[in-house]
Order: sequence, then structure tokens, then C-alpha cells
Amino acid sequence: MSRFYDFIKQFGLDKIEDYIFVKTLNNGSALSALYKNDSNLVVVKFLICPRNNIELERFKLEYSVLYINKINSFYVGEGYELDPRAFTGPEESYPLPKIIITYKECGYGFISYFGYKYMEGELLSEINSTKMSTDEKCYLVHRVSSALSYFNLSGYSHRDLHPNNILLLPEPQMASNDYQQNNPKVIILDMGSCQKNVYSWSHLEREIERNVDEKLVFDDNNRRLLSSFISMPPDFIEKGEDTKNYDSWAVGVYFYDLIFGEKPYDPKGINDVTNLRLKKEYSSSFKNNLNTIDASLKLIIEHLLEPNGDMRPTTDAIVRLLWNYLYNEQFSKDIEYAKYIILNGGDDPNIDRDDWG
Repeated sequence: MSRFYDFIKQFGLDKIEDYIFVKTLNNGSALSALYKNDSNLVVVKFLICPRNNIELERFKLEYSVLYINKINSFYVGEGYELDPRAFTGPEESYPLPKIIITYKECGYGFISYFGYKYMEGELLSEINSTKMSTDEKCYLVHRVSSALSYFNLSGYSHRDLHPNNILLLPEPQMASNDYQQNNPKVIILDMGSCQKNVYSWSHLEREIERNVDEKLVFDDNNRRLLSSFISMPPDFIEKGEDTKNYDSWAVGVYFYDLIFGEKPYDPKGINDVTNLRLKKEYSSSFKNNLNTIDASLKLIIEHLLEPNGDMRPTTDAIVRLLWNYLYNEQFSKDIEYAKYIILNGGDDPNIDRDDWG
């Protein structure tokens, strides 16, 4: 067993409820472990000796959003109640881990933990894309953006999206006709940097009352850089909490890297981020790379990597744009039509919205 196991055993955490410790997990900086009950597996996340109240509240917020949000509950008059019928997408594509072990503290608050259902899949970072065609790569991003669109209906943006935070489950079914719904089977992981999405329709509804100091977490989020310069949209340094379509930028960075095998720009510091925001200074190969792909796909990627969040597509628009590229021949063949569709968020009034699932 590991040193971590020896440590938690001292607090009686080698067994939590009726789940028994199996092994530690390699989840970057997160402390987590796999526990088992008969044939059921649970991932338990731990926070040990938080350095300050912000760190503790951030951990509690992650748990709270996973436990109850606006896609797994209904408002019933006195508050929100969990109800799986609240999620309008296919059941297998609920985009967040499902809480199994509720939040608890032990050791006089020295250790906090919660657990969610383990799901067998493959991290996006582990996908070998070297032999994928361009269409296959677009299909992959179509899956991810579809899951992200479901996720954003929870009322939150993720703000730390990267391939290690995206889990692909087997056997997706993406809609290509009028009679199917997108079933991407993608799980969005690690909610520690999430932010309330003030530009979502959900902010018009009653808010979920959380036993968490959200303001403390959000204020801290907006005083610091939440992720690397590359995955952080450049307008965040100007707009902070008011940054629109934050996650769409991260999708664009991944998409570009997937297609061309390199990042769209290589910032050495904050000055490079500013130059991108003000002058659109990407990498030296950016324009040449984009000129090697179909004009309609080039427009989509340029739209995703727009430094101004007001001009980046929403996550649901990304789904529609990639649907058009993959399944609407006119979009690929008629550049003026493609521009029209992109400027209208992927919409064409002559095509029924049900086509997009």
C-alpha cells in the first residue's frame, strides 16, 4: 500500500461507509483514491489541511455543484430537489460525475472528502490522434463541445478545461438526422475553478442556495490566472469575471492543436497575451496552417480563437457549427453560406433545429 493509504488509515478512512480503499489515483495535484463496494467503484477526493478558507470553500463548491445543479434538479417551491428527469439529454451523457459519498470532514476539519461514481473511460489526453482524418478530429471535438454545452446548462462555466479534465466513455451516438439526440458520453472533471455563468439563461432562474461562500471563491478566481496563458482566453486579463465564452477559447486551443499538432500561439508572458488581445498576434505558422484546411473549417477555428469573447461562439453554437461542417454539404462548399451560418451562431432558419439534437 502507499504512504497515502498509511496516512488516511490513521483517521479510519481506509473504509468509508461500506467502501474499501483500493488504490491511489494519479490525478495531477488532486489527492484522490479508488474505493470499492462489491462491484461498485467510487473515486474519493480529499482535501488535507487546507491552507486557508478559500481553498476549503473551493473544495466545498466543487462538491456542491456536483451534488446539485440546474441539470439534475427542479425548483419545487421551497428550493431545488434532485430529480434525474431534469436532465434533458440522454441519460448516459449526463456530463458530470455523480456524487455517491456526501461531503464530510474529519480530524477536526483537517481532512475533507467526498466521493463520486467511477466511470470507465479514456481521458482526452490519452487519445492517439496521429492516424485520425480531419473529419474524425472534428467528430471528436463535436463530442466534447456537445458535452460542454450540456454542462454549461448547469449554470456554471468550467474555466480550467484541458484534455486531462475530459473523460470519454465508449459508444457515443452523435445526431446526424432529425430523430436523434446527441449522446456524446463525455464527462467533464475537476470543477475546482468553476465560475457562475452570468451570461447563461439559467441566471434568470432562482439560484440554488449553497452552504458555500461562492463569492469568496469567485473573487479569488478573478484576482488570479486560473490556468495557463494558453488555455486562458486573452480577454480575461481585461474582463475578469465578465469574460464571455471562456470555455469556448479552450475548445479552440485544443481543436487547433488536434488539427495541426501545435499550439495557436506560444506566450512567454503577459505581454504576449496582451499582444494577442490587441493585435491578434498568433504563432508565426498560424495563418499558413489555417490556409491548408477547408475554408469553412478555417472560419470555425478562427471564430473559436477570437480574442474578444463577445465574438467567440457559445458552447451550443460550437455544436451546431461542427454539425454543419460534418453533415451539411452546403456549409463546406459555399463559403458565403458558411460565413452566414457562423455569424448566426450555427443557425439556418431553413433547417429545423431538431437536426442538431
